[in-house]
Amino acid sequence: MFVKIIEKKMNSLRPNLVKRIERLPKPKNVTGALQPLFEAISNGIHSTQAKFDTEVGSRGSVMVIVYTQRDKDEVWASVQDNGIGLDAKNWEAFTTTDTDNKMSIGGKGVGRLLWLDCFEKIAVESVFVDQEILMRRKFDFHLRLEGQIQNEELSEAPQTSGTMFRVNFEGLRDNAYRNKFPGRGQIIFQHLTSHFLPIFIGNRSPRVEVQIGEETRVYPDAINDVIYRRDPALNIETRDYGILNLTLMECHEIASRDLKGVHFVHFIGHDRTVHSQCIDGKLGLKSFGDNSDRVFH
Repeated sequence: MFVKIIEKKMNSLRPNLVKRIERLPKPKNVTGALQPLFEAISNGIHSTQAKFDTEVGSRGSVMVIVYTQRDKDEVWASVQDNGIGLDAKNWEAFTTTDTDNKMSIGGKGVGRLLWLDCFEKIAVESVFVDQEILMRRKFDFHLRLEGQIQNEELSEAPQTSGTMFRVNFEGLRDNAYRNKFPGRGQIIFQHLTSHFLPIFIGNRSPRVEVQIGEETRVYPDAINDVIYRRDPALNIETRDYGILNLTLMECHEIASRDLKGVHFVHFIGHDRTVHSQCIDGKLGLKSFGDNSDRVFH
């Protein structure tokens, strides 16, 4: 018997990104359909937090523009931030399918896969620092078996004002995302306010300007439109978790639009909602107030 030993090349399993994305859970409602867009906004928020730290509220900026219409034939969106950009660490994470780059702050590393599942065309541009030199990277991001990054350009960017990241989305794929994506800007505003409420009520939110159609809202200030009362925070010392901060807010029912229920307790860590628990049964009441439109968070 003859056995040939092959030493020159080590074989490995070949990933199939297209099949992987086809198997991703598809949205069953508006909340799920907006998740890819919200992932891009979350990335911008966390990038500005990483760059500016305690000064993120005064120096961090995220700009969101969305165009949608009822027939959804020409939906597009753009998300831009002045965070740290696609530096060496973030570029490595971007080109790694299941990265743990943001695991410590609750990131799951699948946001870019949701982009590909939702949008037909994706274009990325970023300015970042490489060995004290500002560099610009531009590319198109495609859903395909190989070569997902196309038309890549890398050059110096001496005339720019600083680091940044921008992603442009165009066209909804003819799947559940197209079916469930909202055709009205007001619906997007309502879900965005609810989704990012825990971040906006904290002390580390950048300025997030959102333009949808002819309406523009600037967060976190815009959440004042849905919060009627906010009690001072209580600091509770615990044996297992250290100091917990507890805040009670009386909100417009829009604050619960992204959730299944009326009243909620949110458990928040690293400026992310770890878990939202409905407490309707514990309180024993539905929405309240003169117009029956107020809820507790």
